[in-house]
Amino acid sequence: MTAAHDLEEIVDLFAIGRPSRNPDLMPVKIATLPLKKAVALVIEDWSDDKFRQLSAIIQRRSGPAIRSLDDIKHLHDCAIAGTGCCGKPARRSDS
Repeated sequence: MTAAHDLEEIVDLFAIGRPSRNPDLMPVKIATLPLKKAVALVIEDWSDDKFRQLSAIIQRRSGPAIRSLDDIKHLHDCAIAGTGCCGKPARRSDS
């Protein structure tokens, strides 16, 4: 069972730098903002830069970091729909 994410929780958004900009590939803090705005920034504003989307890390204070672009997309879909969200999208079974 996964806990619901609070889309208003304050989180830190990080991006892993490109090798030419940061040879150590250390995460760079981009902003501190509500989770809803962080996922919107990654999905909407970074949509033209797939590398940047894939390098996004959302550090939550209440739980583990969100590192998967699929999980970020799922949270963005929940925010757009205005529904509560679980930590991970439901997996479809083919039975």
